[in-house]
Order: sequence, then C-alpha cells, then structure tokens
Amino acid sequence: MNKLTSALLFLTIFPAHVSANSCDIEGYTISFFNGVATSKDAAVEGRKKIESTLGIKQFNGEPVEYQLFYNDSYIESNGLNVLADFAETFDQRTQELGQKQFDRWEAFWEIVSGRQDSSIIQKISATFSWFKGFVSDLLSQGMNTMIREFLQLLSTSIDSPDTEKTQMQHKLINDSNTWKGKKLIYIAHSQGNLWVNQSYKYVVSQLGYDADNIHVVHIAPASPTLTPDSDYILSTSDLVINGLQLTGIGSVPVPNTVIAPSTADIAGHGLIEIYLTHPDSINKIKKSVGRAFDSLTKPDMEEHLFEVTYQYTPSFVESHAEPEIKFVDNPSGDWFEKAMYPHYDDSYFEYDSAAYNYKLKPVAGLKYLSHQRDKKDRENQTFTVVQCSNIPNDDPFILGEKSEALIWYGYDEQPDNTKVIVTVRDRYGRKLQSGEQSVSELRRKGWRYQGIFLDLKAKNPYSQKEKSFIEKQNLETRYELHSNSILLPTAS
Repeated sequence: MNKLTSALLFLTIFPAHVSANSCDIEGYTISFFNGVATSKDAAVEGRKKIESTLGIKQFNGEPVEYQLFYNDSYIESNGLNVLADFAETFDQRTQELGQKQFDRWEAFWEIVSGRQDSSIIQKISATFSWFKGFVSDLLSQGMNTMIREFLQLLSTSIDSPDTEKTQMQHKLINDSNTWKGKKLIYIAHSQGNLWVNQSYKYVVSQLGYDADNIHVVHIAPASPTLTPDSDYILSTSDLVINGLQLTGIGSVPVPNTVIAPSTADIAGHGLIEIYLTHPDSINKIKKSVGRAFDSLTKPDMEEHLFEVTYQYTPSFVESHAEPEIKFVDNPSGDWFEKAMYPHYDDSYFEYDSAAYNYKLKPVAGLKYLSHQRDKKDRENQTFTVVQCSNIPNDDPFILGEKSEALIWYGYDEQPDNTKVIVTVRDRYGRKLQSGEQSVSELRRKGWRYQGIFLDLKAKNPYSQKEKSFIEKQNLETRYELHSNSILLPTAS
C-alpha cells in the first residue's frame, strides 16, 4: 500500500461467530442429555452414573470432562407411571397366554392403541373367555388414552413453557465447548435425543468444526432421526420407545439389545435402572464411546486469538532496526489522530531527542491482552494474542509497530522493494485484513516511514441474561473477532 501523506487502509469485516479459558485446544467433553420426566437432581445423577460407568478421566494424555445439558420436558411422569402400572397389571394377568404361544405383548399394544377388535385380541378372547372383559375393563379406565397421549408428547415435543430458555442454555454450552476447541462426545437418553440432534446440527455449523469433531451415542432414542455416523442402544423390553413404533405414533430404530423385563423398571426405559445396569447395554455404550475417542479429531483452530504477521523485505531489514511491536491503547472512542500525527501531545509516539526520532508510547495504565512474539526470523515477525477468555471490554486494542531507520537514503537512493506487509488472521486462519507500505516509494516522494497501527477487537455478543448464565455455569464466552483498520502514518 502506497500513500504520500497519512496512509489509511480501512477494511470492514462482517461479524464472525467464533468460539474462550486459555487459547490451548485440547481435551474431550462427554455431555449427557437427559430424558423425559427427569428432575434436575435425577439428571445430575444420570451424568454421574455415566461418568462412573465409563471411568475415563483422560485419553491419549488429554483430559476428559463430563457435562450436563439439562432439559425439563414438562411432560409429567404420570403417563410413564401409568404405562408401567398398565404393563405390570397386564403382565400379571396374562402369564398363561404365553403358554398357549400367543404374542401377548402384541395384544398389549393393540389395547394401548384402542384396537380392541383386532385379530389378535379376537383370537385370544376365543381361547380365554375372560380376556375380552379384561380388555374392556382396561379401556374403560382410560389408561390407554393416557399412555397414547404420553407417547405422542414424547415423540414430537421439545416444546414446553421453557423451550426458548432451554435452547438458549444449550446454545451457550455449545458455544463454550466449541470456543475451547473440545472434541465432543454427546450421550442422550430418551427425549434427550431430540435435543442432542439440535445440538449436533449447531456444533457442526460452527467455525472450525465438522462431523470429525463430534460423535453422538443415542440411548433409547425417542427420535426417528439419528445423527450421522452415530451409535444407538435400544432394549427389546423398552416399552416406552418400542411403544412409539407399535402404536404407530412414531418411527424409531429397531431394538438392538436383548434385555429381559426387570422388576426394577417394568417399563424397561430407565437410564440407570436398565441401560446402565444390564451388562449388554453397558458394553455397547462403552464400545460406542471407545469408537468416538478413536475417531474424533482436533477442530480446525489455532491456539491464539489473533495472529499478526509482519513481512519485511531484505532491503528493509538492512536499513532498519528490529521493530518495536506493542499494544498502545484500548480506546472507547476514535484513535486515528493519535496514530497518524506524532507531534500531537496525546499521540502514540514520544520523541527521543537523543536519537532524533519517535518511539512508541502506550497510554498510561494500559491493560493489554496476553501475547507472544516470535523474533526468530527477522524478515517475518509474528505477534500472537494468546488470551482467549476474560477479554475486559468490547473496545479495540491498538497494536503499534515502529521500525527505526538505520540508514538514511536520499530521496532517489532508497533501494527498490523496501517494504513491509502486515496481515491479521483470527484463530480459524481467516485473513481479516492486510496492508502494505513501500518505503521506496515514500522516499522518492519525500516522505518517511513512521510505522503501522491496527485494531484487534473481541466482542462479547451476549445479552445480560446470557452473560449471567455463562458466569453461573462457569462457561467460556465465544467472542466475535474483528480487525477493521490499518493506519500507516508518515512524516516529511
């Protein structure tokens, strides 16, 4: 970039949704999405049981943490209790049907569906005279209607008085996970599978993430849709999920784990009572999680917030001292004049009378972002911001560069191609902006190189309500990253 006087490059970047603690990208997060009619305490117990069952604290030297995505379905447990009571009564009263090789559980679902004149019920009634009256009694109590209503809610609803609140909370947890660059294993039970499907879609839409960075394990899925390349575990005796299929209310995967009915949970649906107790289901869950660990890869992110590179040509290096590169300000207002006019009292320069030149002058009391500078290659200097959490404000941080001239050439003597190129990238490797200053052209026009100033801005995009949840849950903020302006001051 070449300018005679105050040289300005002004580029506008669209907000980028990006993902905060340190900028280190490592570790796995195993998250649990609870099922229907589950209190917060019960959901916490479910997460703890998953953690103790898996017993994995680290993998390949990286830490493994456990987390809860809670949802209150607002589907009362009455329907589930009625289903369990209904199944228990039916089981006790119809033991002898199995001895006659009738599929009594087929009859069970016909009753739940209200089809008392179906062929299977007629066949059983023809053999057992009491059965027709038994069916009539059950239907007269309205138990089948309550069960169907419960199953319909289970299969279709992630709608509740607090749906918007739950969606917000899940989004913020996902933002935190993806900002930290975690490799994700999401485990969902029952209706939690409807929620995990939403989270999966959100995660793979984030910068740096795709299907290689997240794996889902569906337990007793109440959804016909499973996430890509996922695993599922469904018991043959799970009356709740299999009931969705058998009543025609919803389509679900076929059972793939044989578990005998249990008195601990006659409905066969409990996470802890059934799926985290039976050896076959535990083995399948562990195998699925193991497959996830083996397949997940690191998200496409860098371990910094911003990277600023300065490329100096050989003739620039020969004629200039090693540059000063430092933060000079974190202004809430305009900063252009402070960068462009060294002689102003409040400028980012101070005059060194001994050297007859200007040096960078940060504002008093400046609290800058943590950073590192790579000086190994004189022609390619790299300045990286390594603070990805607790950004103090939404104002820009101004980064200054000043290279002191060691050789003064006449206006027409400066070697060709004496220049510097500056480039700003974010943690996803996206080039936010770049600028160029040719000292050769400046000198031919009677001007001197005075340095480079640019802005780095990490904006917190959340509402106060969202910020409160983030703080309460000890989550990380996902910042929007901007770099809008490069200023190239000159002097005569």
